[in-house]
Amino acid sequence: MDKLLLVEIEQLRGKMVEKAMKKKTLVHREVLELSQMLDELIVRQQMLRAHSHK
Repeated sequence: MDKLLLVEIEQLRGKMVEKAMKKKTLVHREVLELSQMLDELIVRQQMLRAHSHK
């Protein structure tokens, strides 16, 4: 498992939570953009995990 990717996921998650708290909404454009970026990283991490179990 790529530890750097996991760190990147956690950092982005924290940034998204901070932005959501600052904007006081989960549907602000900037929060949604961070959420989409986070989704992409999570999918990448899941794909790496699936390929490592083969």
